[in-house]
Amino acid sequence: MENELLYQLALSYTPGIGNVNHRKLIQHFGSARKVWGLEKSEKIKIPGISAKIANAIGDNQYLELAQAELEKGKLKNIKPLEIQSENYPSLLKECIDAPPVIFTKGNVNLNEGKFLAVVGTRKMTSRGRNFIEQLIKELAAYPITIVSGLAFGVDITAHQASLENHLPTIGVMAHGLNQINPKAHTAVAGKMLETGGVVSEFSTFHQAEPQNFLRRNRIIAGLSHATIVVESRIAGGAMSTARHANAYNRDVFAMPGRITDEQSAGCHHLIKNHQAFLITEAADVLKYLGFKKEKNQKKQRELFVELTENQSKIYECLKEKAGLHIDEISTSTGLATFQIMPILLDLELKNLIKPLPGKKYEIL
Repeated sequence: MENELLYQLALSYTPGIGNVNHRKLIQHFGSARKVWGLEKSEKIKIPGISAKIANAIGDNQYLELAQAELEKGKLKNIKPLEIQSENYPSLLKECIDAPPVIFTKGNVNLNEGKFLAVVGTRKMTSRGRNFIEQLIKELAAYPITIVSGLAFGVDITAHQASLENHLPTIGVMAHGLNQINPKAHTAVAGKMLETGGVVSEFSTFHQAEPQNFLRRNRIIAGLSHATIVVESRIAGGAMSTARHANAYNRDVFAMPGRITDEQSAGCHHLIKNHQAFLITEAADVLKYLGFKKEKNQKKQRELFVELTENQSKIYECLKEKAGLHIDEISTSTGLATFQIMPILLDLELKNLIKPLPGKKYEIL
């Protein structure tokens, strides 16, 4: 398997090949080692492989680069994973543009439990900070790993909150793992290695380049079952993570803000265009991830006793069937829509129900 890793890495260094063509070759011929020894006439049969690329495949200089990379990485405790390895993250493997080799450092199983990306602006508001801290505090009871990009603002807050609540967390880097960028987050990254880690598609000493920050966002989305955008402008980097998540058929959640908040404009755009579900608490995403949030049954019974007759009708109606539209509630209870609206608001304020997209409601 180590030999296969060497050839996978050498193939990834070959100019012009790219992740998609790399994967086509492996799928067609079975292994990178086999591809490396093929005749040019065999390689150019694959769509996207030009004569120039075919000539470059098999050049010993790329094999030497790969060998040097493995040796350097070993000295830095960096572990490369090639796409055919059972340890390569299965969620990322599903993505058509997944890197053939990723580099990891730390102590985390990339195929264990649920992975949740938390991303957003570098210029986070206090409201965004409070939301992240409360969200992750509520998630701490579940086998979830938080994924982000170790940048200022939302990213580092998500990592720190995870550490404080003993949740594993992964930072996806836009450069090689011999360094941490920004340097101010080196100490946090060091703590993350104990139960989580850092991941990159870039070789050990690859320097940070502006274009790589957007490129790494697809890795954040690809590693995660779902992505939460906390705060983002329309043109924010987190919007690219959301686009990748949608393209990979992974659900996206967005925290709403005031309609005048520039920092929430991206979140509002995602929600308005049905590219993200609205999230206000951990229960919204826990349900999607397959977890059932525990409820305080005693408190619920006490609240139920205090309900009026019409409130009880609506609550019982939603108890029988989740996700009812307001018109369906009206039909089931015999109450007019104008009567139902203020009752729904009262029940929501009592934390008994919550609104869903499309004028639907369900109990908590």
